Amino acid sequence: MLTCRVFPLLRLSVLIAMGTTVATRSAGQLASAASGKRFSSKQEHVASNEQKISLKDALQKVKVQYGIKIAYREGLLDGKSIPANDIDAPYTDAESMMKHILQPFQLDYKRINDKQYSVFPKQPILKKSSLDRTMDEGTANQLSTDAVRAVTTGAEHTVAAFGDVKGKVVSAKDGSAIIGATVMLKGNSRIGASTDVSGNFTLHIPKEYDGKSVVLVVAFMGYDKQEVTVQSGQGALTVQLEENTQALNEVVVTAFGIKKERKGVAASITEVKGSEFTQAREINIANALTGKVAGVNATSLASGAGGSSRVIIRGNGSLNGNNQPLYVVNGIPIDNTTLSAPTATAHSGFNSDRGDGIAGINPDDIETMTVLKSGAAAALYGSRAANGVIVITTKKGRAQKGVGIDVNSTYTVETPSVFPDWQYVYGEGREGIAPTTQASAINDGRISYGAKLDGSDVIQFDGVKRPYVAQKNNIKNFYQPGSTFTNTIAFTGGSEIVNFRFSLSNMENKSIIPNNTLNKKIANLNVNANLGKRWTIEAVSQFNYEESKNRPVVSDGPGNPNWAPYMIATNVDIRSLDPGYDPATGKEIAWNGTFFASNPYFVVNKFQNRDTRNRFINQASIAYKIQDNLVLKGRVGQDYANTKYVGIIPTNTGFLPGGGYQSRRIVFSETNAELTLNYNTKLSRDFSLSAMAGGNQARFKTDGIQLDGQDFTEPFFYSERNIKTATYVPLYSKSGINSLFSNVDIDYKSYLFLTLTARNDWFSTLSPKNNSILYPSIGSSFIFSEAFNMPKWLTYGKVRTSWAQVGGATPTPYALGLTYTMLQGSSHLDQPLQTITQSQVPNSNLKPLTSTTYEAGFELKLFNNRFGIDATYYDRRTTNDIVQATISNGSGYLTALVNIGRMSNKGVELLLTGTPVKKRDFTWDVSYNMAYNRNRVEKLSDGLTTLMMDRSVNNFASIVSDVGRPYGLIKGYRKVRNDKGELVFDANGFPAISPLVELGEGVSPWTMGITNTFTYKNFNLSFLIDGKFGGSIYSATNLYATRFGLHKMTLPGREDGITLTGVDKEGKPFSRTWPAKDMDDYYDYQKNYTEIFVYDASFLKLRQVTLGYNIPAKFIKSMRMQSASISFVARNLFILYKNTPNIDPESTFNNTNAQGIEMMGIPRTRSFGANLLVKF
Repeated sequence: MLTCRVFPLLRLSVLIAMGTTVATRSAGQLASAASGKRFSSKQEHVASNEQKISLKDALQKVKVQYGIKIAYREGLLDGKSIPANDIDAPYTDAESMMKHILQPFQLDYKRINDKQYSVFPKQPILKKSSLDRTMDEGTANQLSTDAVRAVTTGAEHTVAAFGDVKGKVVSAKDGSAIIGATVMLKGNSRIGASTDVSGNFTLHIPKEYDGKSVVLVVAFMGYDKQEVTVQSGQGALTVQLEENTQALNEVVVTAFGIKKERKGVAASITEVKGSEFTQAREINIANALTGKVAGVNATSLASGAGGSSRVIIRGNGSLNGNNQPLYVVNGIPIDNTTLSAPTATAHSGFNSDRGDGIAGINPDDIETMTVLKSGAAAALYGSRAANGVIVITTKKGRAQKGVGIDVNSTYTVETPSVFPDWQYVYGEGREGIAPTTQASAINDGRISYGAKLDGSDVIQFDGVKRPYVAQKNNIKNFYQPGSTFTNTIAFTGGSEIVNFRFSLSNMENKSIIPNNTLNKKIANLNVNANLGKRWTIEAVSQFNYEESKNRPVVSDGPGNPNWAPYMIATNVDIRSLDPGYDPATGKEIAWNGTFFASNPYFVVNKFQNRDTRNRFINQASIAYKIQDNLVLKGRVGQDYANTKYVGIIPTNTGFLPGGGYQSRRIVFSETNAELTLNYNTKLSRDFSLSAMAGGNQARFKTDGIQLDGQDFTEPFFYSERNIKTATYVPLYSKSGINSLFSNVDIDYKSYLFLTLTARNDWFSTLSPKNNSILYPSIGSSFIFSEAFNMPKWLTYGKVRTSWAQVGGATPTPYALGLTYTMLQGSSHLDQPLQTITQSQVPNSNLKPLTSTTYEAGFELKLFNNRFGIDATYYDRRTTNDIVQATISNGSGYLTALVNIGRMSNKGVELLLTGTPVKKRDFTWDVSYNMAYNRNRVEKLSDGLTTLMMDRSVNNFASIVSDVGRPYGLIKGYRKVRNDKGELVFDANGFPAISPLVELGEGVSPWTMGITNTFTYKNFNLSFLIDGKFGGSIYSATNLYATRFGLHKMTLPGREDGITLTGVDKEGKPFSRTWPAKDMDDYYDYQKNYTEIFVYDASFLKLRQVTLGYNIPAKFIKSMRMQSASISFVARNLFILYKNTPNIDPESTFNNTNAQGIEMMGIPRTRSFGANLLVKF
């Protein structure tokens, strides 16, 4: 039977909070020095007419403010108090605060690690009575009830002992003494001792144990408990305790930057430390989430360095809207718009990906990244929270002597990771015959249905005869080794009153595509100031300059340099196409029968595009402490971006001889102003309350112009003023959201928590009659391991549940209004006439979708935190999604946007953590996460059962959403078979083509990742394996390779033909033999059977590897370094398992909702290199 836990005579009081731990002088001391007066500690603390605060309460405030654990002997603080003003002095770190308030009482402290401290007398104090210690929160589980019941000094024992056991307890990490550690005799809880200020102890063993061995149990908060066997008469012991950081009560950053203890959070959140992104780096930080967080499906794209990312949390929630999460940096939402999303059917030559907003965050500036997965965790963001929220907290300054300098330098080399395995038996040509003229060689430049490769001289596209031999290295020969060189230097310093952190970063990327480069420069400044006892100011300013040249076109052939390296005939060396143009005329050199498959060297040498982005992300906040527990805070922030893009299709391009020009100039800004009032209090002995109320005003503005033109009047002069035909389109929108919100947290005895939130949004884009929406949430968590006595193997146990409603897919500006166009040359009463230009009727009742989420989960830590389980079940339902419905054309319109769509996501998430091995010099940590999401489209609109989302080139495959099925299906065509499985043939001699059928899901429902970390002395090795399962992909690369005779599946029949058997449409036996000379026609027809080219997209990848060495201090001390490490780093090293021939299963080329189509993207790359991290 479980009983409520009662802490006996000895309890360890542990206080928690979050903050820095650098010791500096207090602001009071600085002020005294400045005034020329020496202010004694006695004078400060004994003035009877001052308002007092107990020393215990003062340390409690340290807990709340700085996030540390402080162990102390309970009676040690009794009767001690300090002036209340002292605790309000402008401290900026925990150690200076502790030093100031402890000094008058002859008390000192010791830093155990970044989060733990111990307070003790400066001189050993022995007491004859038992010491009562209080254990705070989950750390109580580290000691048994017997262990904390009777730790006494040896002087208390009157039993005759066979001898004294003496020893010292130290930290295994650095050998420092552990003060206040418990040493007790196993099996007899009344016999024990505690260590003094030097870590020494003396334990008296009763005579009854003479001649026997005894077991001592040694324990201390924040360390693993250890049992030591001692023989009678044994000499002095040295006991080393290993740190157990998992035992700490973690503090996590939640919505609006609110810091909460993890145990009090009622919803599923995951925090990733910034250090996990700074060694084996990704150019886009969002891609680094792959495999690290359960329920987060992060995918990088086959669109090149600097391309966009796609991050989906708990499945797609909107049929047409954005399904990616909201990103919040230091409490301020930032823009994550994709500047240009390539499509599957673009023929323009401008089909490139110019990146997204999250790519502008420097990993070296990140302190933590917190993923708010559930509606309850993200509910305070209201209408923007339907897809989850990723909260990024950047690094801050700290008070210290001098200026600290951190340098992080990473250099990596990138090479293609997957190479197609084509057939190299037959070469260029048709009907088994190699080209005999230059014209036929050009016409067959991508056709490999010729003769067997025999080494004879055969004419090629340029009229030159070359050996008719296999060219197996065209991928290696066209793509160059890429490289990425990233350097960040950060300066940290300041005083207790003002501190700062300033960083500069430069990233230079040279793509594997020749002449494609990317450069990012990022400057970040963070300043914190405590102005007196009441005012606190924080300001963060970031400036980005990004420039990319010649981003590659992907998908279809025009302007796509990736087509030829994959599709060129098997005997043609890709390098023979260089430079791609006639030096005399500048004309593109044809290498195949259509100019829509561009010469790759002409593209990389003559096509031009350049885009730049100047971006400012600024935020400033000021907080005023009205009372100790009442704080008013104002904050304003803005994300401002000025982007410019110019793309040029040069004169003499094969598919557009006159050339083409495209430009985009866009200025976007999002401004947020916010005011909050925070209050916390102790309602009674057992109940505490924390509340926050506030308002937010968000304003969005886009202003720009886009230009599309063709045919340069003066050839080779590439200017928008030199275009014969040009179309200008202004881009302007302005919108806003006003919000009020509140949050209430109630806890009972720090083991039962209740959280309530509400947010009301008012939208400028909605009708004034229908523009107010309330988003509520409720959640609760229960730490049952602290409420009841648990078995010793159960260290920590928590259950949680929550319910929330949030919004998404807010209608775009002016979607509810009519648009008009001027009628040129028409007027009435001297006023120009206009006409309605849209076929969609306005809907004044339109509103954002509603996402309702229910979630339940539990967390367990077992065997003294050596093993952990975090499991979650969620049910997320989308209602009132915006769907385009067809209406009667008698209304004068064709369609209407209505809130009628419904979709559901149900799933489970699992996180397992463990430390299988933990020795003095060797530690092995492992973390495994897994998630499954079941998605269903429940309703589109009345009479509509299918939503078309995208199509492949030539409509061979489609991405659709059907009612009753998962979102984003791959649909296409099969070969018709009868009930016996026999092929049914058409009169043309080919298998009949089925109606449009479902062939797979474009989004994988299963995701997983496992990270292993090994530490041996100064060496560390970490590697991540991740995978996705259950999804499918349509590969246009394999389709075209089949049509052109490159694929190995085209080998059968080349010598003797192929005989097909089955039945005709009337069920009669059918047989046809295709002769060898017609194999090109036979295999070309396979393009109509989509099923052949839809593959299981499941995979396992060795995603990340780091092998590091921490250089010992003795080698770097002379260079005044605090620390230094060097590491081998690698990303995307190997694919351990896949079912997609010739391609990487993660080869989709855009981040839109239509996933599942692959076609001639940039090869996925593996990267490897070195990282150097130095701190001065």
